Amino acid sequence: MRAQEVLERHRGELLRLPGVVGVGIGRSNGETIELLVESQEGRNWPRELEGVPVRVRVVGRPKASDEGLDGTGGN
Repeated sequence: MRAQEVLERHRGELLRLPGVVGVGIGRSNGETIELLVESQEGRNWPRELEGVPVRVRVVGRPKASDEGLDGTGGN
């Protein structure tokens, strides 16, 4: 719950960072803030926010898709 509250306070500033394509909550090793980025090169991402660890995941650049989020083809 704490990670969600911290993320909501920092969401806008995180999404304005160059190369950030998304943010979310992770639960792999306790609650973390997930920072989804195009690439890791030349970046100095935050390691934590208000005591909540930040995990960086390289996901590349988002692409348009013919499928909807539920896999039904967007119809």
